[in-house]
Amino acid sequence: MVKEENVVGNPFGDGFEEQLSNDIWLPEVAGETLKGLVKDIIEGSYGKTYLIETDDGAIVRTPSHKVLQSRLADVEIGDEVGIIYKGQEPPSVKGQNPTRIYQVFVRR
Repeated sequence: MVKEENVVGNPFGDGFEEQLSNDIWLPEVAGETLKGLVKDIIEGSYGKTYLIETDDGAIVRTPSHKVLQSRLADVEIGDEVGIIYKGQEPPSVKGQNPTRIYQVFVRR
């Protein structure tokens, strides 16, 4: 297996396209927002992710953060959502990741 940072160009040849995760909304600064129409709800290994179509027509996938999943639990396909990233809380147990906090608004 080749480490990603050592790969230059496409080592696999014609027909292979690099896949990037640019469709996942990963806010970094408190106050960042996502607003749009819920187009699909996908059950994955880490819980649900929601496909949101923004006002400019882009399709964005929400992260599987537990707080966000719990706040989106009653959202259905066709609902309009507004999500505000509120920042992080320190982990309650040493060695765990911080908890990411979200505020969610829904229009049905």
